[in-house]
Amino acid sequence: MKQPARIRLTPFTAVGLVLLVMSAVALAWTGLRALRLARAQHARTVAMVAAGAAPVRPILPAGYGLGGEQAAAEGAMLAAIRAAAGERHLLLERAVPLPVDRHKPAELAVAVTVSGPEPDVLHFAHRLEAGRPAIRFRPWRLGRTGPSETAVRLEARALAYRSWR
Repeated sequence: MKQPARIRLTPFTAVGLVLLVMSAVALAWTGLRALRLARAQHARTVAMVAAGAAPVRPILPAGYGLGGEQAAAEGAMLAAIRAAAGERHLLLERAVPLPVDRHKPAELAVAVTVSGPEPDVLHFAHRLEAGRPAIRFRPWRLGRTGPSETAVRLEARALAYRSWR
């Protein structure tokens, strides 16, 4: 019978084993440190929740949300949409608030349909998307109003968020 091969301890093998042990110790040290920091953070969070002092973080940075109660926030959003359409003399065909999703109580939605010259409609969309309060169109559709028309129509669902403070 053949004897199993034995690993011979050479200087290269010894250096390799030492590097392997050092790497394992360094990896374990880093992992244990991360675990200790996570446990400390968890303990602080549990203590804050138990004391009723959990911090409230706003959904959006200051100035990007709509303030006030639901009706006031919807009114401010509709006013911003009407102002942007009026600034470019666009036809605001529809601006109707949509029902609030009970899973997203801070979200406001308005069904918007606006038509006019293409550069003006694009400026309208850009002004609302880039301005304050932040109003985003999702989903949206842009198309010609008719086969021989030069005007375009933007149909979209405008979304904004209420500030809770």
